[in-house]
Amino acid sequence: MASGGRRVGERADEPVTLAGGVLDRYRHVCAFVNGHAEEEALLDPFVRSGVEHGDRLLYLVDPAESAAPVRRLRELGFDAGRLLERRLAEVRTWTDTYLRGGAFDPDAMLQLLDGVLTASAGPRIRMVADMGWAAGLPSVADDLIEFEARANFLHARHRHVVICAYDVGQFDGAFVVEILRTHPMVLIGGVLHENPFFVAPDELLRERDGSAGWE
Repeated sequence: MASGGRRVGERADEPVTLAGGVLDRYRHVCAFVNGHAEEEALLDPFVRSGVEHGDRLLYLVDPAESAAPVRRLRELGFDAGRLLERRLAEVRTWTDTYLRGGAFDPDAMLQLLDGVLTASAGPRIRMVADMGWAAGLPSVADDLIEFEARANFLHARHRHVVICAYDVGQFDGAFVVEILRTHPMVLIGGVLHENPFFVAPDELLRERDGSAGWE
């Protein structure tokens, strides 16, 4: 189905499958990748399935790579122009999202993300967020860890699926470990796992700074 659209008999709300696992109860995924080529190879089936199910694809990417998702959709055999026209595919850049206003504001980004997901009364969203914007910005590490933890409150209220892609070559080990603790599902080594290192967001936030009531 190169033009996209739901297969006969499929339901929009059925669980999403990814890399041998099912995203049902938890739909906030951390994907650890080594380079862009590996990221594409891991996520191509997720994207292909999304188009075939009639879901909406939302990419958050480097401004310099804003054409890459569209090009990849074409390489996978889909009519990217038609998907964009029907708003079944959308590309937003880091400067429109995480770095809107020139800096990372966790509260503003959570509000933006909530608005995007809440406004989507139609197809389920499959969002792929390239987290490379944070590489080389150690000053945002604590804010980003707390953002990812708080995002779990948001994702629990929505049916959409969100994959945060971290290139492990761009981040130090201590940061990767902390990010791992903020995602209930993890895609590593090409396989989806329910993350045994996940810490409930309220517990993690209390542990980090003694604060409660982040919801």
